[in-house]
Amino acid sequence: MVVVVSNPVSGRNKRDPRVIPALDAALAAAPQVPHRHERPTSPEDLDRLAVELRALPGPVVVCVNGGDGTLAHVLSALARAWGERPLPPIGILRGGTMNTVAHGIGLTGRPAGILRRVLARQAQGQPQPTVTRHLMRIRDGLGPDRYGFLFGNGVISNFLEVYYEGGGASPVKGARILARALVSAVVGGAFARRLTRPTRVRVSLDGQSWTPDSYMAVAAGTVDDMGLGFKPFWAVTRHPGQLQALGFACSPFALAVRIPGTQVRRPWAHPDIVDRLGARLVLSADEPISYMIEGDFHRGGQQVEVSVGPVVPLVHR
Repeated sequence: MVVVVSNPVSGRNKRDPRVIPALDAALAAAPQVPHRHERPTSPEDLDRLAVELRALPGPVVVCVNGGDGTLAHVLSALARAWGERPLPPIGILRGGTMNTVAHGIGLTGRPAGILRRVLARQAQGQPQPTVTRHLMRIRDGLGPDRYGFLFGNGVISNFLEVYYEGGGASPVKGARILARALVSAVVGGAFARRLTRPTRVRVSLDGQSWTPDSYMAVAAGTVDDMGLGFKPFWAVTRHPGQLQALGFACSPFALAVRIPGTQVRRPWAHPDIVDRLGARLVLSADEPISYMIEGDFHRGGQQVEVSVGPVVPLVHR
């Protein structure tokens, strides 16, 4: 069975109301393939759907029509429902604004076109071509386990807060904000200071404590691409099964001049930038910790644990 999970309010779906009807048309044109098109309206609906899909008697391919945040919510619900069972193949239909994870695995096309390729392979009994990536499991002490490929706090969350201000989120807007932030950091401007204000947080990776205890940002990833062409977690492609953790205690200027180098996978190479591979990252603070997963904001308790989670097969053609 092919199950499409749509988020009608994702960036691309809001801009183009033809996307969801086009997916329905693609499904109707493949009557030989069992299929469903679901539109959950709440996290509880999504959790119930994940449990229902787990109980299906045959294999399932789950196609996600939404952005990176939608993908993280769907994967979180599936991972919680599937438990120790291998996760099903996931088709990313690129229904969001940035589609960072899709870019990172080289997946191109419009939502209906990607879905038609998935359906054609199912109709012909062909396996879906997939690449595997490890999810990260995030436990924040307040809500259920969340799963995703990209985690960050501090400057990363602050940047996204500015990015989503006033609506109109787009790659062009993101690039403009990033350019403004880099210039501001070089000249010591107020905009960079707003984004890069440090937070006090104690950090350990696999039981080894980091120093100092104040960071502009702490981030982790199990995919290399973080959007806009930047690849701060490039080492994970060479070390599957680990997450790459970064801690920025440097000046905004030092960070600004090194960000462009991530496009060519240049090492950070700064004494006040921690860059390590591991399996379990723990952040502790004296106040609630805010963080993002795939661009979605969350507020946790005073300790947040980020660890390597299950493998997920991602359809890449």
